[in-house]
Amino acid sequence: MSKALALGLPTAMVSAALYGVAPLVQARAARREEESSGLGLGLLARLVLRPLWLLGLAVEAASFLLEVYALSVAPVAMVAPVMALDMIVFTLLAQRVLGERISLTGWLGVGSMVAGVGLLAYAFARRAEVGAAASTDVLLAFLVLGLIFALVCAFFANVAAARHMIAGAAFGFGAAAGVCYAIATLATRQIGLAVNDRRDGQSALADLLTTPTPYVLVLFSVLALGLQQRGLQGRAAVIAFPVTSGVSAFLPVTLGLTLFGEPAPDGAQRVAFVVAMVMVAAGIAALGRDRMAANRSVDELEGAASPADRPDSDRPDSERPDSERPDFGRPDSDLGQLPHHGDDSWNPPGRADGGQSAALRELG
Repeated sequence: MSKALALGLPTAMVSAALYGVAPLVQARAARREEESSGLGLGLLARLVLRPLWLLGLAVEAASFLLEVYALSVAPVAMVAPVMALDMIVFTLLAQRVLGERISLTGWLGVGSMVAGVGLLAYAFARRAEVGAAASTDVLLAFLVLGLIFALVCAFFANVAAARHMIAGAAFGFGAAAGVCYAIATLATRQIGLAVNDRRDGQSALADLLTTPTPYVLVLFSVLALGLQQRGLQGRAAVIAFPVTSGVSAFLPVTLGLTLFGEPAPDGAQRVAFVVAMVMVAAGIAALGRDRMAANRSVDELEGAASPADRPDSDRPDSERPDSERPDFGRPDSDLGQLPHHGDDSWNPPGRADGGQSAALRELG
Protein backbone atom coordinates (compact mmCIF):
# COMPACT_ATOMS: atom_id res chain seq x y z
CA MET A 1 0.00 0.00 0.00
CA SER A 2 1.34 3.44 -0.93
CA LYS A 3 2.07 6.11 1.64
CA ALA A 4 -0.71 8.24 0.18
CA LEU A 5 -3.31 5.58 0.99
CA ALA A 6 -1.80 4.32 4.25
CA LEU A 7 -1.28 7.76 5.80
CA GLY A 8 -2.73 10.47 3.57
CA LEU A 9 -6.24 9.08 3.16
CA PRO A 10 -7.01 8.35 6.86
CA THR A 11 -5.45 11.67 7.90
CA ALA A 12 -7.65 13.51 5.39
CA MET A 13 -10.72 11.69 6.71
CA VAL A 14 -10.00 12.71 10.31
CA SER A 15 -9.35 16.26 9.14
CA ALA A 16 -12.68 16.29 7.29
CA ALA A 17 -14.49 15.02 10.39
CA LEU A 18 -13.09 17.87 12.47
CA TYR A 19 -13.96 20.37 9.75
CA GLY A 20 -17.54 19.09 10.01
CA VAL A 21 -17.63 19.72 13.76
CA ALA A 22 -16.23 23.26 13.61
CA PRO A 23 -19.07 24.97 11.64
CA LEU A 24 -21.73 23.57 13.98
CA VAL A 25 -19.95 25.06 17.00
CA GLN A 26 -19.26 28.31 15.16
CA ALA A 27 -22.87 28.54 13.96
CA ARG A 28 -24.13 28.62 17.54
CA ALA A 29 -21.80 31.50 18.33
CA ALA A 30 -22.61 33.33 15.08
CA ARG A 31 -26.34 33.34 15.81
CA ARG A 32 -25.78 35.08 19.12
CA GLU A 33 -24.58 38.16 17.24
CA GLU A 34 -26.59 40.78 15.41
CA GLU A 35 -27.08 40.26 11.68
CA SER A 36 -23.93 41.34 9.84
CA SER A 37 -23.30 42.70 6.35
CA GLY A 38 -20.60 42.94 3.70
CA LEU A 39 -17.90 40.26 3.83
CA GLY A 40 -18.71 39.36 7.42
CA LEU A 41 -15.40 40.73 8.72
CA GLY A 42 -17.15 42.88 11.36
CA LEU A 43 -19.00 39.80 12.56
CA LEU A 44 -15.70 37.91 12.61
CA ALA A 45 -14.14 40.65 14.77
CA ARG A 46 -16.92 40.20 17.35
CA LEU A 47 -16.79 36.44 17.23
CA VAL A 48 -13.10 36.28 18.15
CA LEU A 49 -14.18 37.43 21.62
CA ARG A 50 -16.54 34.49 22.00
CA PRO A 51 -15.04 31.41 23.76
CA LEU A 52 -17.50 29.12 21.99
CA TRP A 53 -16.48 30.41 18.57
CA LEU A 54 -12.81 30.16 19.52
CA LEU A 55 -13.42 26.53 20.42
CA GLY A 56 -14.71 25.96 16.91
CA LEU A 57 -11.67 27.79 15.55
CA ALA A 58 -9.35 25.54 17.58
CA VAL A 59 -11.03 22.48 16.08
CA GLU A 60 -10.57 23.99 12.64
CA ALA A 61 -6.88 24.67 13.37
CA ALA A 62 -6.36 21.02 14.27
CA SER A 63 -8.10 20.06 11.03
CA PHE A 64 -5.75 22.35 9.12
CA LEU A 65 -2.62 20.72 10.55
CA LEU A 66 -3.91 17.29 9.59
CA GLU A 67 -4.77 18.56 6.12
CA VAL A 68 -1.22 19.90 5.69
CA TYR A 69 0.18 16.47 6.49
CA ALA A 70 -2.28 14.72 4.18
CA LEU A 71 -1.31 17.04 1.31
CA SER A 72 2.37 16.39 1.99
CA VAL A 73 2.01 12.68 1.17
CA ALA A 74 -1.04 12.51 -1.13
CA PRO A 75 -2.18 14.41 -4.27
CA VAL A 76 -4.74 17.17 -3.88
CA ALA A 77 -6.94 15.35 -6.43
CA MET A 78 -7.37 12.62 -3.81
CA VAL A 79 -7.39 14.70 -0.62
CA ALA A 80 -9.80 17.49 -1.67
CA PRO A 81 -12.81 15.23 -2.44
CA VAL A 82 -12.26 13.39 0.85
CA MET A 83 -12.52 16.71 2.66
CA ALA A 84 -16.13 16.93 1.44
CA LEU A 85 -16.93 14.29 4.06
CA ASP A 86 -17.16 17.20 6.51
CA MET A 87 -20.69 17.67 5.17
CA ILE A 88 -21.70 14.21 6.40
CA VAL A 89 -20.33 14.90 9.87
CA PHE A 90 -22.06 18.28 9.95
CA THR A 91 -25.40 16.72 8.98
CA LEU A 92 -25.17 13.82 11.43
CA LEU A 93 -24.22 16.10 14.30
CA ALA A 94 -27.06 18.49 13.48
CA GLN A 95 -29.38 15.49 13.60
CA ARG A 96 -27.97 14.41 16.95
CA VAL A 97 -28.13 17.85 18.54
CA LEU A 98 -31.58 18.80 17.23
CA GLY A 99 -33.25 15.40 17.00
CA GLU A 100 -33.97 15.90 13.29
CA ARG A 101 -34.48 12.96 10.95
CA ILE A 102 -32.50 12.56 7.77
CA SER A 103 -34.66 11.60 4.79
CA LEU A 104 -33.99 8.67 2.47
CA THR A 105 -32.48 11.13 0.00
CA GLY A 106 -30.08 12.30 2.68
CA TRP A 107 -29.00 8.76 3.57
CA LEU A 108 -28.52 7.96 -0.11
CA GLY A 109 -26.29 11.04 -0.31
CA VAL A 110 -24.24 9.80 2.64
CA GLY A 111 -23.88 6.38 1.05
CA SER A 112 -22.93 7.88 -2.30
CA MET A 113 -20.19 10.00 -0.77
CA VAL A 114 -18.76 7.13 1.28
CA ALA A 115 -18.77 4.84 -1.78
CA GLY A 116 -17.15 7.61 -3.81
CA VAL A 117 -14.30 7.89 -1.32
CA GLY A 118 -13.86 4.12 -1.49
CA LEU A 119 -13.57 4.29 -5.28
CA LEU A 120 -11.16 7.19 -4.90
CA ALA A 121 -8.89 5.01 -2.79
CA TYR A 122 -8.97 2.35 -5.49
CA ALA A 123 -8.27 4.92 -8.22
CA PHE A 124 -5.07 6.07 -6.51
CA ALA A 125 -3.97 2.66 -5.25
CA ARG A 126 -1.19 2.32 -7.84
CA ARG A 127 -0.32 5.92 -8.61
CA ALA A 128 -0.62 8.75 -6.10
CA GLU A 129 2.05 11.36 -6.79
CA VAL A 130 1.86 14.81 -5.24
CA GLY A 131 2.90 16.78 -8.33
CA ALA A 132 4.76 20.09 -8.57
CA ALA A 133 4.40 23.21 -6.45
CA ALA A 134 2.65 26.27 -7.86
CA SER A 135 4.83 29.09 -9.14
CA THR A 136 4.77 32.60 -7.71
CA ASP A 137 2.96 33.88 -10.81
CA VAL A 138 0.24 31.27 -10.40
CA LEU A 139 -0.23 32.13 -6.73
CA LEU A 140 -0.50 35.82 -7.55
CA ALA A 141 -3.07 35.02 -10.25
CA PHE A 142 -5.10 33.07 -7.69
CA LEU A 143 -4.82 36.03 -5.32
CA VAL A 144 -6.21 38.55 -7.81
CA LEU A 145 -8.87 36.37 -9.44
CA GLY A 146 -9.98 34.90 -6.11
CA LEU A 147 -10.42 38.34 -4.56
CA ILE A 148 -12.44 39.59 -7.53
CA PHE A 149 -14.69 36.52 -7.49
CA ALA A 150 -15.23 36.68 -3.71
CA LEU A 151 -16.08 40.39 -3.78
CA VAL A 152 -18.52 40.02 -6.68
CA CYS A 153 -20.25 37.02 -5.07
CA ALA A 154 -20.43 38.76 -1.70
CA PHE A 155 -21.96 41.87 -3.28
CA PHE A 156 -24.75 39.95 -5.00
CA ALA A 157 -25.27 37.76 -1.91
CA ASN A 158 -25.78 40.84 0.26
CA VAL A 159 -28.23 42.27 -2.29
CA ALA A 160 -30.13 38.97 -2.26
CA ALA A 161 -30.13 38.90 1.56
CA ALA A 162 -31.54 42.43 1.72
CA ARG A 163 -34.39 41.31 -0.57
CA HIS A 164 -35.06 38.18 1.51
CA MET A 165 -33.91 35.95 -1.38
CA ILE A 166 -32.57 33.15 0.81
CA ALA A 167 -31.45 30.78 -1.95
CA GLY A 168 -29.62 33.53 -3.84
CA ALA A 169 -27.87 34.78 -0.70
CA ALA A 170 -26.93 31.25 0.33
CA PHE A 171 -25.52 30.39 -3.08
CA GLY A 172 -23.54 33.64 -3.23
CA PHE A 173 -21.98 33.30 0.20
CA GLY A 174 -21.46 29.56 -0.32
CA ALA A 175 -19.73 29.99 -3.69
CA ALA A 176 -17.54 32.83 -2.42
CA ALA A 177 -16.53 30.90 0.69
CA GLY A 178 -15.95 27.75 -1.39
CA VAL A 179 -13.57 29.51 -3.78
CA CYS A 180 -11.72 31.11 -0.87
CA TYR A 181 -11.40 27.73 0.85
CA ALA A 182 -10.23 26.16 -2.42
CA ILE A 183 -7.47 28.75 -2.82
CA ALA A 184 -6.56 28.30 0.86
CA THR A 185 -6.36 24.56 0.16
CA LEU A 186 -3.91 25.19 -2.67
CA ALA A 187 -1.81 27.35 -0.34
CA THR A 188 -2.02 24.54 2.22
CA ARG A 189 -0.82 22.19 -0.50
CA GLN A 190 2.22 24.43 -0.97
CA ILE A 191 2.99 24.09 2.74
CA GLY A 192 2.47 20.34 2.56
CA LEU A 193 4.94 20.08 -0.32
CA ALA A 194 7.41 22.20 1.67
CA VAL A 195 7.03 19.81 4.59
CA ASN A 196 7.73 16.94 2.23
CA ASP A 197 10.83 18.71 0.86
CA ARG A 198 11.96 19.42 4.42
CA ARG A 199 11.79 15.71 5.22
CA ASP A 200 14.02 15.08 2.21
CA GLY A 201 16.43 17.82 3.30
CA GLN A 202 15.82 19.84 0.14
CA SER A 203 14.61 23.10 1.66
CA ALA A 204 13.63 24.84 4.88
CA LEU A 205 10.07 25.76 5.83
CA ALA A 206 11.26 29.31 6.49
CA ASP A 207 11.76 29.69 2.74
CA LEU A 208 7.97 29.86 2.42
CA LEU A 209 8.00 33.30 4.02
CA THR A 210 9.65 34.68 0.89
CA THR A 211 6.79 33.42 -1.29
CA PRO A 212 3.12 34.53 -1.46
CA THR A 213 2.02 31.18 0.08
CA PRO A 214 1.51 32.11 3.77
CA TYR A 215 -0.08 35.43 2.91
CA VAL A 216 -2.47 33.88 0.40
CA LEU A 217 -3.35 31.27 3.02
CA VAL A 218 -4.07 33.82 5.75
CA LEU A 219 -5.99 36.19 3.47
CA PHE A 220 -8.29 33.60 1.95
CA SER A 221 -8.73 31.71 5.21
CA VAL A 222 -9.96 34.91 6.89
CA LEU A 223 -12.19 35.74 3.91
CA ALA A 224 -13.56 32.20 3.85
CA LEU A 225 -14.28 32.32 7.59
CA GLY A 226 -16.06 35.66 7.32
CA LEU A 227 -18.13 34.60 4.32
CA GLN A 228 -18.96 31.28 5.93
CA GLN A 229 -20.17 33.00 9.11
CA ARG A 230 -22.43 35.17 6.95
CA GLY A 231 -23.77 31.99 5.40
CA LEU A 232 -24.27 30.39 8.81
CA GLN A 233 -26.39 33.27 10.07
CA GLY A 234 -30.09 32.75 9.47
CA ARG A 235 -31.59 30.00 7.34
CA ALA A 236 -29.00 30.05 4.58
CA ALA A 237 -26.77 27.47 6.31
CA VAL A 238 -28.82 24.63 4.83
CA ILE A 239 -27.89 25.75 1.31
CA ALA A 240 -24.60 27.61 1.79
CA PHE A 241 -22.78 24.71 3.43
CA PRO A 242 -23.31 22.23 0.54
CA VAL A 243 -22.30 24.86 -2.02
CA THR A 244 -19.16 25.66 -0.04
CA SER A 245 -18.29 21.97 0.30
CA GLY A 246 -18.81 21.26 -3.40
CA VAL A 247 -16.76 24.19 -4.70
CA SER A 248 -13.93 23.71 -2.20
CA ALA A 249 -13.76 19.99 -3.02
CA PHE A 250 -13.74 20.05 -6.83
CA LEU A 251 -11.88 23.24 -7.73
CA PRO A 252 -8.58 21.98 -6.22
CA VAL A 253 -9.01 18.66 -8.07
CA THR A 254 -9.32 20.46 -11.39
CA LEU A 255 -6.34 22.69 -10.71
CA GLY A 256 -4.22 19.83 -9.38
CA LEU A 257 -4.69 17.78 -12.54
CA THR A 258 -4.27 20.71 -14.96
CA LEU A 259 -1.86 23.25 -13.48
CA PHE A 260 0.23 21.26 -11.02
CA GLY A 261 1.06 18.20 -13.05
CA GLU A 262 -0.51 15.62 -10.77
CA PRO A 263 -0.86 12.44 -12.85
CA ALA A 264 -4.44 11.30 -13.33
CA PRO A 265 -5.17 7.60 -12.80
CA ASP A 266 -5.17 5.51 -15.97
CA GLY A 267 -7.03 2.46 -17.23
CA ALA A 268 -9.66 1.06 -14.88
CA GLN A 269 -8.46 3.43 -12.16
CA ARG A 270 -9.32 6.44 -14.32
CA VAL A 271 -12.86 5.13 -14.74
CA ALA A 272 -13.06 4.63 -10.98
CA PHE A 273 -11.79 8.17 -10.43
CA VAL A 274 -14.44 9.71 -12.70
CA VAL A 275 -17.19 7.62 -11.09
CA ALA A 276 -15.91 8.58 -7.65
CA MET A 277 -16.12 12.28 -8.52
CA VAL A 278 -19.67 11.84 -9.79
CA MET A 279 -20.69 9.94 -6.65
CA VAL A 280 -19.20 12.53 -4.32
CA ALA A 281 -20.92 15.32 -6.27
CA ALA A 282 -24.21 13.41 -6.23
CA GLY A 283 -23.85 12.87 -2.50
CA ILE A 284 -23.27 16.57 -1.87
CA ALA A 285 -26.31 17.43 -4.00
CA ALA A 286 -28.48 14.85 -2.22
CA LEU A 287 -27.49 16.07 1.22
CA GLY A 288 -28.07 19.65 0.14
CA ARG A 289 -31.53 18.74 -1.17
CA ASP A 290 -32.31 16.92 2.09
CA ARG A 291 -31.33 19.99 4.12
CA MET A 292 -33.41 22.32 1.93
CA ALA A 293 -36.41 19.99 2.16
CA ALA A 294 -36.14 20.02 5.94
CA ASN A 295 -35.94 23.80 5.84
CA ARG A 296 -39.08 24.09 3.67
CA SER A 297 -41.06 21.64 5.81
CA VAL A 298 -40.40 23.70 8.95
CA ASP A 299 -41.39 26.90 7.15
CA GLU A 300 -44.64 25.31 5.94
CA LEU A 301 -45.51 24.10 9.44
CA GLU A 302 -44.87 27.54 10.88
CA GLY A 303 -46.84 29.26 8.12
CA ALA A 304 -49.80 26.92 8.57
CA ALA A 305 -50.20 27.81 12.23
CA SER A 306 -52.21 30.99 12.81
CA PRO A 307 -51.40 33.25 15.78
CA ALA A 308 -54.62 32.14 17.49
CA ASP A 309 -53.59 28.49 17.27
CA ARG A 310 -50.12 28.99 18.65
CA PRO A 311 -49.38 27.92 22.21
CA ASP A 312 -48.37 30.65 24.59
CA SER A 313 -44.73 29.61 24.33
CA ASP A 314 -44.79 30.35 20.58
CA ARG A 315 -45.96 33.93 20.87
CA PRO A 316 -43.57 36.58 19.55
CA ASP A 317 -41.40 38.14 22.26
CA SER A 318 -43.02 41.53 21.68
CA GLU A 319 -46.32 40.07 22.97
CA ARG A 320 -44.88 38.36 26.03
CA PRO A 321 -43.88 39.73 29.46
CA ASP A 322 -40.17 40.23 29.98
CA SER A 323 -40.09 37.49 32.61
CA GLU A 324 -41.35 34.95 30.04
CA ARG A 325 -38.93 35.81 27.27
CA PRO A 326 -36.32 33.10 26.68
CA ASP A 327 -33.42 35.59 26.61
CA PHE A 328 -34.59 37.67 29.60
CA GLY A 329 -31.48 38.62 31.54
CA ARG A 330 -29.36 36.18 29.51
CA PRO A 331 -27.90 37.72 26.35
CA ASP A 332 -25.36 34.91 26.12
CA SER A 333 -26.99 31.50 26.36
CA ASP A 334 -24.82 28.48 26.98
CA LEU A 335 -24.09 25.73 24.46
CA GLY A 336 -27.27 23.85 25.25
CA GLN A 337 -29.56 26.84 24.71
CA LEU A 338 -31.02 28.15 21.47
CA PRO A 339 -30.93 31.97 21.76
CA HIS A 340 -33.58 34.28 20.35
CA HIS A 341 -32.66 37.00 17.88
CA GLY A 342 -35.98 38.17 16.60
CA ASP A 343 -36.19 39.01 12.92
CA ASP A 344 -33.13 39.27 10.74
CA SER A 345 -32.60 40.42 7.19
CA TRP A 346 -32.93 36.87 5.83
CA ASN A 347 -36.23 36.10 7.52
CA PRO A 348 -39.61 37.61 6.61
CA PRO A 349 -40.55 40.57 8.84
CA GLY A 350 -42.60 39.75 11.92
CA ARG A 351 -41.51 36.13 12.28
CA ALA A 352 -40.31 35.13 15.72
CA ASP A 353 -37.11 33.12 15.54
CA GLY A 354 -36.97 31.32 18.87
CA GLY A 355 -37.44 27.64 19.58
CA GLN A 356 -36.33 24.33 18.11
CA SER A 357 -38.17 24.86 14.82
CA ALA A 358 -36.00 27.90 14.14
CA ALA A 359 -32.91 25.89 14.83
CA LEU A 360 -34.08 23.23 12.43
CA ARG A 361 -34.67 25.93 9.85
CA GLU A 362 -31.24 27.47 10.41
CA LEU A 363 -29.13 24.34 10.68
CA GLY A 364 -31.21 22.26 8.30
